[in-house]
Amino acid sequence: MMTSDRYLKIVRASAWYDLLVTWPFATPWTFVWLYGNLTTLAQTLGLPGTVHPLDATHILFANLLGSVVLVWSLARLLNPSLRLGRLDGMARVLFALWQVNAFLAGANAIVLGFTAFELIFAVLQFWPKVGRKLETTSPN
Repeated sequence: MMTSDRYLKIVRASAWYDLLVTWPFATPWTFVWLYGNLTTLAQTLGLPGTVHPLDATHILFANLLGSVVLVWSLARLLNPSLRLGRLDGMARVLFALWQVNAFLAGANAIVLGFTAFELIFAVLQFWPKVGRKLETTSPN
């Protein structure tokens, strides 16, 4: 059984991870920079799969994802709770499924690096039974 204090620290840690990893997705300029670096890394490591050239639609969807994840991260940092942790765990399972699906459909294996962290935080937030009952709504 996990203590509520430890659980909330995990919720905050997952939010900080998301902020650090996702902020480059939030603007067209930072995403193009990140995508170029990930492409170079994948080629340098000789990872299997394809890295497609970007177009305006790819950039748009990346920016939408980045923007939503940044706001979601702030929500978990400012008001961490059991409910937000469980929802984040569920979202991470979905993200991991779609990342594995993309890899199996030919996307570069670089996505699996993200998948590992999605699964780790999913297990840490979704799996444990938490001790002392946590607030599931904002106290305000």
